[in-house]
Amino acid sequence: MDQLKILFDALIVPPNERFGLVWEESSHPETVIEMAEQLFPALKPVPALDIKGKQTSPVHYIIEGDNYHTLSSLTITHAGRVDVIYIDPPYNTGNRHLTYHDHRKDPAAANRHSKWLNFMYHRLQLAVELLTDDGVLFISIDDREMAHLKLMCDGLFGSDNFIGNFVWVNRTTPNDAANKFATDHEYILVYAKNQKHFRLTGIPKDFTKYINRDDDPKGPWMPDNPSAASGTEKDRFPIKNPHTGEVYYPPDGRYWAFAERRVKEWTQSGKMVFPTEVGKRFILKKYLSELKSEHKPASSIIQNVLTSHGTKELKQLFGAGSPIKYPKPTALLKYLLGLIDKKDGVFLDFFAGSGTTGQAVLELNQEDGGARQIILCNNNENDLCRNVLHPRLSKISQGYTVESPRREVLYERKLSVNTLKKVSTYLQEIASLHEQSQGEYDELKQSLKNNTLRLEGIRKKPVQVPGLNASFKYFQTQFIPPQDTRIRQACAHLLCLREQTFEPINIALHWHIYRNAHKTVALCFEVPSGWGALSASLPSDISLVLYVFREKDFADAQSRFPKAKVAYAPAKMKRLFTS
Repeated sequence: MDQLKILFDALIVPPNERFGLVWEESSHPETVIEMAEQLFPALKPVPALDIKGKQTSPVHYIIEGDNYHTLSSLTITHAGRVDVIYIDPPYNTGNRHLTYHDHRKDPAAANRHSKWLNFMYHRLQLAVELLTDDGVLFISIDDREMAHLKLMCDGLFGSDNFIGNFVWVNRTTPNDAANKFATDHEYILVYAKNQKHFRLTGIPKDFTKYINRDDDPKGPWMPDNPSAASGTEKDRFPIKNPHTGEVYYPPDGRYWAFAERRVKEWTQSGKMVFPTEVGKRFILKKYLSELKSEHKPASSIIQNVLTSHGTKELKQLFGAGSPIKYPKPTALLKYLLGLIDKKDGVFLDFFAGSGTTGQAVLELNQEDGGARQIILCNNNENDLCRNVLHPRLSKISQGYTVESPRREVLYERKLSVNTLKKVSTYLQEIASLHEQSQGEYDELKQSLKNNTLRLEGIRKKPVQVPGLNASFKYFQTQFIPPQDTRIRQACAHLLCLREQTFEPINIALHWHIYRNAHKTVALCFEVPSGWGALSASLPSDISLVLYVFREKDFADAQSRFPKAKVAYAPAKMKRLFTS
């Protein structure tokens, strides 16, 4: 018995140890991590690659370079400022597509899971710092690393901040898998920075069913189901029609969804309407004004948006072939980002790929009048940033011509055993729609595939797609030694990125001044001979944000510029100028 107790005690996890994921820490950190510890992670503007649209606010950002470097830069400018992060990281498939230690990871290596986890852990650590207190992170992943990633995120965010796990059904036709097990889904993990402050808006409810058919003074309504699946025998009371004397009971196995005392009250108010003819059921009205929320909870299963849709989008933008495999469809990103009520928020994708997240944000802004800002990070491997992401967003912003045939689904109906008896009705609907669409499309094609009846309209002539007029600033990552003469300009670039002020007004040795249409931003590195010269250089027509880099100048700045917002430069910048 004593030996059993000793064994049992040995199995108990000590209170200072925690349950979680354990992996092999690398003895050789990535070069980019070592450099970020020693050098200043700057972002250098590349004006030749800016995308200039008519909309100058917000200004969106494309950052070319290693995303650890980019995240390090953003922790200086955007710590606690990012509302939503979506990432679609490498899935660790073993196809030699993950760069680690500045060389390709060997897909056969026994520790490739540990290398992938090390790679992700360091980046997610920084991502947590960037989120606002009510911010949220979406991560796309598949079965290979989902379990490991979930445990890692539980450790980084805290398991209490796990919001949910979407299952995205990304294909409808099974692949020719060697093991005869068709994988037709991926996952999207969702974590909040702080669940107490996080709010998922949900899916907008369909209000089109609410119609005021009888001029009811309470407004639009729709028929509600008066019965429920659960209840007790006392909930199976009779309801008598006051006009015909007919008595109603709930269907077998169901119960009235309201108390008996409500019948008289609702009959008098008009919420419950009885027919004057025998054999008809009463109507229970559900008023639009009774809805507690305009949204319904998002289902954990995402359907009807496929990987193939993303491929078609890129083919439409770039011609015959998609430049990358398995791009995420814009509709998926719009669905996810639309769940968050942050129409003027900051959105980040630091595995930006072909730029789908960027297109999704621009389209959401166009549709709901939002002012979301998107920051996209891409390491330009295989020229993906310059040859795909940048041209894509340029086309979306400035407009483009579609040369290849374009298909549009006009009608789609999934057939089942229960719906086969309605096939003639469906065919009549298709015939009617076919007739209505004549002349609008070059070709109309009807098909029955995978038990789905479909009518598609095909346009073969070139068409001009109007642009969304968004503006992007393009940056490249750059490490700078702390004592380098370029350090002041590097600080200025980052603070301009934070404040979205890119028009230079006065660039002097001790200060830099920039502005946009709404504000002036002044960076005061030091004040060798009073504030007069700086004050004389400042525009007086718009608000002022003043960054000071030395402790001793802060109080003086507040006194000299009482109407300005005076702030210390970020700590990592201040340390560079400490005497």
